[in-house]
Amino acid sequence: MFAKKLSRRDLLKLSAIGAAGTVLAACQPQVVEKIVKETVVVEKEKQVQVEVTKVVEKEVQKEVTKVVEKVITQAPQPKAKAASEVAMMMWGGELSDDEIKQYNTDHAPYKLSRLDPDQVRYFAMLAAGNPPDIYRLQAPEVPGLLARGIPLDLTPYFETSMVLKIDDLAAANNFYKGNSPLDIGTGKIWGMVKDWSPDCTIWVNKLVFQKAGLTPPPDDKPITYDQVFEFAQKLTKKEGDRILIWGLGVEWGWVERFWEVWLEAIGKSLFSNDFSKFQLQGNEDAVKCAKWHFDLAKNNNVQNPLSPSPRGWIGPDFLAGQIAMCQYGFWYSGMVTGTANTETGMEGENKGQAIMIPAPLWTDKGKRISTTITATGSICSRITKDPDATWDVFQWYNGQEPAVTRAKGGWGVPGLKSFYPMIPEYNEERKQVKRVLMEEIKNSEWVVRFNPFLKGGEPAAVGASWATYFERTLKGEFSFEQMIGNIQKEIDVAIKEGMDRIL
Repeated sequence: MFAKKLSRRDLLKLSAIGAAGTVLAACQPQVVEKIVKETVVVEKEKQVQVEVTKVVEKEVQKEVTKVVEKVITQAPQPKAKAASEVAMMMWGGELSDDEIKQYNTDHAPYKLSRLDPDQVRYFAMLAAGNPPDIYRLQAPEVPGLLARGIPLDLTPYFETSMVLKIDDLAAANNFYKGNSPLDIGTGKIWGMVKDWSPDCTIWVNKLVFQKAGLTPPPDDKPITYDQVFEFAQKLTKKEGDRILIWGLGVEWGWVERFWEVWLEAIGKSLFSNDFSKFQLQGNEDAVKCAKWHFDLAKNNNVQNPLSPSPRGWIGPDFLAGQIAMCQYGFWYSGMVTGTANTETGMEGENKGQAIMIPAPLWTDKGKRISTTITATGSICSRITKDPDATWDVFQWYNGQEPAVTRAKGGWGVPGLKSFYPMIPEYNEERKQVKRVLMEEIKNSEWVVRFNPFLKGGEPAAVGASWATYFERTLKGEFSFEQMIGNIQKEIDVAIKEGMDRIL
């Protein structure tokens, strides 16, 4: 099922080459002997040799033709594609109607349809035995899905693919590899990123820094999170109780992912080696991570439930100059600089003022990690009705026309290393971003540990628990220590329930 199918023309070429050598070796002496005996002796030896050669070639060609025709007759003919519909869960902005139309035309009789991503709907359809064939997800979901036996093992397909070559896979794809739910990073291949970003990089508005009398951080070496904290305090601008500019913007749904990266940089983790224990309360290093975010929110140096975004999320607020620094990855460059065909990007006087700087260091003595903490991609459902058709869509989406479009658009780092030259650099802004990006990629191979016993998604279990107590703690209903204790208790229960369900 997985072997590459040769066309009749390919088979003819290969067979002719092999057969010609065999026939020449076997037939030439006999044919020459026969010709020498039956040819009239002439005075010019050269003429005899020419005649011999012509006859030999004629006899050899006859034998080659016989062998090749026999091979072609006996060889199994490629199996014709059977009509099959493949359902893919992917947002419309990531898989357009035009792309679907193009696939359905070029890959008939296979047919592709799209559904909006919905984790609840996916599991309901899975329980009914009819899940979407391809499911969009992020890296934190992979271990849990693998523990439940949901993804299709794509290793045999990758091993024979001429489009998605294993040695061409970007390091971010290691989040989709694993020998077990507890051993992610190498082994069998269960999926692939559609694109990715080193998510801990920071976007800086140089104009806001200038107005605050500060020099922006360098873009060729990382600063520390303590320095980020100090900048955020100094850059926050208030007018009474009103916040005019927040010093930093963070994605609260990723809060535990940030903590895990910071801890792993110093050889620690939120979880025990077997993921059965949650290590927050009483863990000085982990508590320090949580306190870093909480103190920024308490001082309104970062948007939070009591000081929310006026536009719904931090992305457009940074574009408008209301956030001085924003911790997003390369994918955000599509919004910051706009694209080659649009006028979107930074607004007003802020236009052209944004730069991307390297991911900070948790401590200046820690390991430098600039990995992805989202690794958005897809898996194929193990119970897909037509694995070959599903792979055809998966391969097309991740390595052919749609993947080329994404690479050139600058909305994420391609999943294939060979596509890196396509990353745009059509103006000075894009050149600066790409230069920083290519340095960050050198430190992007780290695979973050995600707990297979906890709910993935966004926010994941710890982040969801944090959100439950965050606002109430900011209001003074709980102390910070009580909030940490409550999160610890909830995650302890969640891990036990997850283990009981999976093991």
